[in-house]
Amino acid sequence: MKKIISAETIRKYAEISKDTAAIHLDEEAAVKAGYKRPIAHGMYIMGLAQSLYLAQHPTQWITTYRMKFLQPLLVDTVAIFHFEINEGDIEVTVRGESGEMIASGTFSVKEVVN
Repeated sequence: MKKIISAETIRKYAEISKDTAAIHLDEEAAVKAGYKRPIAHGMYIMGLAQSLYLAQHPTQWITTYRMKFLQPLLVDTVAIFHFEINEGDIEVTVRGESGEMIASGTFSVKEVVN
């Protein structure tokens, strides 16, 4: 599943989360820190992965999760989320638009009983 990670989305996330670190919002600060442009918040990427998965599986609930970030995701780019069931857990990978691995992790899920 592809999702555009826009500067506007990251700005809104920064406001809500109170994580207004300059590397997420300011191009000059991001470049000074060694990035081509601002980078997305790791917690935003992890939360987005969970939301995308649950939107496709509305009868499930995530009980645990872990995610390892391998490199930053630049703002104003596409993130590609992939979910695969592995022995009852959901393996998650996030890649950048050029195929580079951004993050990987695992969700444990259970069925919701109504």
